Amino acid sequence: MDSSISSGTGPRLGARIRQRISARRVLGMIATTAATLATLVFLGVGVVAPLLHIGFSPVLTGSMRPAYAPGDLLITAPADVTSLRPGQIAVFTPPGESAPFAHRITAIAGTPSKPVLTTQGDANPAPDHWKAVLDQAQVPVVVAVVPSAGSVLLWIESPLQRALLTGLFGLTVTGSAVWWILRSTYSSSARRTPGTSGRRSAVPAL
Repeated sequence: MDSSISSGTGPRLGARIRQRISARRVLGMIATTAATLATLVFLGVGVVAPLLHIGFSPVLTGSMRPAYAPGDLLITAPADVTSLRPGQIAVFTPPGESAPFAHRITAIAGTPSKPVLTTQGDANPAPDHWKAVLDQAQVPVVVAVVPSAGSVLLWIESPLQRALLTGLFGLTVTGSAVWWILRSTYSSSARRTPGTSGRRSAVPAL
């Protein structure tokens, strides 16, 4: 009788161990993937984008519907003012305003090095009342739009949320590193003691 109990318990114990190991592997893969994605986003936004002068601007109003809506995120790249053409969407601060606007260029006057732009929001019935005089060498123009991502950027810009995300990023990276070390240690131990997992000696019945 003791022999049958021992032989039956061994496979069940081994199965439970394998299930726990599989669950740990899945959790480890999820943590590693999250840490990798967070690292890529951090490097892309914090390092690569500034080097390439790529900008991010959240949309606050509906003046450019249907091209983009409030909450969308505009991705901009610098363009020489001499290369601007009607139809492009430029990001600039109009005269008398303190915040930048992203409106479509409808006409260009002035000189190539100091153009005067007439702009209009796609949803507005008339051109903007200002004439934007560009006295800089380059101006950001919209190259892509990410729907709804602007709301996330506005949320992240809060000091409290930024601190929380920074702490979460650090915990994710640290947790992934610890998991990797523990996994390597477990694999080394398993290789040093082959053939012992899930086995028990059977006691012959008397």
